[in-house]
Amino acid sequence: MPSSFAKAGSSGSEIDPPSAMADEKRRKRMISNRESARRSRMKRQKHMEDLVTEKSILERKIHEDNKKYAALWQRHFALESDNKALTAEKLKLAEYLKNLQQVLASYNVIESDQDLKVSDRFLNPWQVHGSVKSITISGMFQV
Repeated sequence: MPSSFAKAGSSGSEIDPPSAMADEKRRKRMISNRESARRSRMKRQKHMEDLVTEKSILERKIHEDNKKYAALWQRHFALESDNKALTAEKLKLAEYLKNLQQVLASYNVIESDQDLKVSDRFLNPWQVHGSVKSITISGMFQV
């Protein structure tokens, strides 16, 4: 195509050889430049298509990650609430255990003390022990 196209319609005597060669080179360079520009446009278009595809993949991944994040945050919040409740229960049980240990320790002290006598006064507090003095009204109010 390059050399036969330039020579068509002209005779060799009308165009001098150095000028014909320069025209042929210019024409080849123009064709080469057009082909290079076409390849560049196609490459740029392919690159844009790849970027659009990558963008949609990344947007989908962001959407999925946001859902996962929300679920994890909800789970974290539930676990934190459970942890607070369990910590409060642990403190109550520790206090209850401390009280039980004190009762047990006092029971062991009473049981180990063989000589300890408990007064009837503590066993029967509703009964009056000792001397009871009668109170007369006449001594309380003087007119």
